[in-house]
Amino acid sequence: MRAGGETPREGESQVPREGEREVRREGERDALREVPSKTPSKTPSETPSETPSETPSETPSETPSETPSEGDRGDEREVSRAGDRAVPHEGELGSAAPTSLLEDRYRRWLRLLPASYRAEREEEMVSVFLEGSPGVSDADGPRPRWSEIASVAALAVRVRLGGAGHPAPRFLAWGETVRLIALLGLGLQALLGALAFTITLRVYGVIGGVGPLFAQVEPPGSPERLVAILESLAGALWFAPFAALLAGRPRAARALALLALVPEVPWLVRAFPADLGGPSAFLGSELVGLLPSLVTVLALWAGFHRDARPVRRTLWLLLPPLAAGAALTALYEVIASPATAAWIWPWMDDPGLASALILGAGVAYGCVHVYAPARRTPSWPIALAILALPMLCVRLAGMEHGADLADEMSRTITLVMYGQAALLLVFVVWSAVLGVRTLPAAPVPSREEPAEG
Repeated sequence: MRAGGETPREGESQVPREGEREVRREGERDALREVPSKTPSKTPSETPSETPSETPSETPSETPSETPSEGDRGDEREVSRAGDRAVPHEGELGSAAPTSLLEDRYRRWLRLLPASYRAEREEEMVSVFLEGSPGVSDADGPRPRWSEIASVAALAVRVRLGGAGHPAPRFLAWGETVRLIALLGLGLQALLGALAFTITLRVYGVIGGVGPLFAQVEPPGSPERLVAILESLAGALWFAPFAALLAGRPRAARALALLALVPEVPWLVRAFPADLGGPSAFLGSELVGLLPSLVTVLALWAGFHRDARPVRRTLWLLLPPLAAGAALTALYEVIASPATAAWIWPWMDDPGLASALILGAGVAYGCVHVYAPARRTPSWPIALAILALPMLCVRLAGMEHGADLADEMSRTITLVMYGQAALLLVFVVWSAVLGVRTLPAAPVPSREEPAEG
């Protein structure tokens, strides 16, 4: 007799089943077990006829009291209210842990970080963020705090510029490039400020007599004259952040650079009409004129972050901008005459002088790149390309109002300005390609392999 009182069918072996037999159902995780007999287990070879006949479909009464398996219960899942995510039953093993809405949003913001950095520290950072927001439900629509987003963005900048303990060669090269942009940009602004300062002293008779080129426009004692003097002398403020950076004090340099930007505000205010009905036609060119200063200040704040090592340089580097400003003032007096060739004038304003200096530095580095391969660096060409780009915008903005092409001099000046823009565009492309090709390879993200055993 079988367990359950069923008589064996014809052709089946009447020997009682010996041992424990397991039959696996498709889709179930646990096995169904029959009632063990009292006799010792036998091998399959002893009862070959039992195997084909005793299938689960032929013996439905063998397990009348069997309850649903854990595999069946594990298929029942609870659905979260807000995220519609399947939450596995607590008894089910081996299922992937669900992620919350807040965790997904944290990971989305962490994509600002380089992949190589995320591979090492993403899980740790997500855990720390989630510990700061306990008991948050998806139904509340949680979002990362603005302070956390700002901290991730600042960390991304520091990492990509060679800081935050991630000294990959490519990131270190970008950090050196941005710091070089800040140093060269401050030096250029200091030179232009020295030029404006010496011209102002010359205009008002402090240095020598007043020449016809520097004739005063505003009447003495008028408020307009006072504003003009203050605006002309404000360019000298760029010497303060330049000197602080040379002295190895980047924090002071950043604050002083913001102070040097303040005198630029009146120019923007005057770009609006008196009735404040809307911007004038010169507002766009005034905004573009701020680009060189803004690029310098942004590079100063981004490049000299808290992880950057301050480099102290000699203060004698303050002398070249001063000497260049004085020399250019004297040059103005020499060439300022009706007999001066028209093609020279586009090179004597601020965008023309800055373009000439940047192009000259690019030619010098090109010679170093060709004749001294050991001294090649990606920092100089990329830095010069980034400094040349806002000068290109300033030059193009100065030509948007058109020019009087009726006389020969106006046509020559206009053609030279277009030629400057073309030269700057070619230089930007050439320098950028040269610098990017010299950059070290990007870091490859790698995760630590889990320990076996």
